[in-house]
Amino acid sequence: MKTTLSITAVLATAAGALAENITIPATNGSLPAAGANGCAPGYYPGSDTVLFTVPYTYQQVLSIIGNYTNLTWSGSPANSVTTNNSQALTTNDWTPGTARFYDISGAHVIETITTYSKPANGPYVEIHTLAPLTAAAANVSFYGDFDGQVWKPICNGRATWSNFTINYCATNATTAGQVLNMLHLTDAMTVGTFLGGQNFTSCGALAGGNGTASPSAYGGGNGTGSSGPSATSSPIPYTGDAVGRMSNMLLTAAAAAVVVCVGVSM
Repeated sequence: MKTTLSITAVLATAAGALAENITIPATNGSLPAAGANGCAPGYYPGSDTVLFTVPYTYQQVLSIIGNYTNLTWSGSPANSVTTNNSQALTTNDWTPGTARFYDISGAHVIETITTYSKPANGPYVEIHTLAPLTAAAANVSFYGDFDGQVWKPICNGRATWSNFTINYCATNATTAGQVLNMLHLTDAMTVGTFLGGQNFTSCGALAGGNGTASPSAYGGGNGTGSSGPSATSSPIPYTGDAVGRMSNMLLTAAAAAVVVCVGVSM
């Protein structure tokens, strides 16, 4: 509970970063002006949080996620992500205002840092904006002024806990919540896969040298789109290339959203 509360406080503090003088890239990277509901006309607000723990040290996790333009763990091929901060490519020192640009499954993604902290012993805190994009396979468009992740060492450093939280605006908040939940859950799982594929059960299990887990150890989400909470998403098995995996996730999310909508209409 203390860990969750402390990370929530970190995320809440970081949410105020947009009030600072941070430049969002002008080329399709800026966010629309908010209307009465906090979103642009035709868009509706939602939020989603995924919590996940991997039985690996913070330093191991940082070796996977610690470069803002290396998103192999998130489905982008190596060297496919570009940035407006060429100096950081050498220093690996990412600062507010730094944007990354990449294309995946037909969507052009622009994410601009508002808060970034990467201390040697944690926690890792990354908050960025998400410029408007369209996930064609799921027939939904969305953007976000707060897309954050925190990775924090737990179990005396033997495991790492993560929190992916996004506040978004979408043409269909329920569908967007399904898509974002699956993307973030799969991202967190992939970090663990890259490090050996073990799952987390408890600190005690790690102390005994057993880091494996049952399926119940999977993290979950609490999507809160305008149409109501989304169901916890299950991990998506896919053994193809990264772009194919992303397309598979979008299609699965779209199908899940259709089921939710049908259930509501009935």
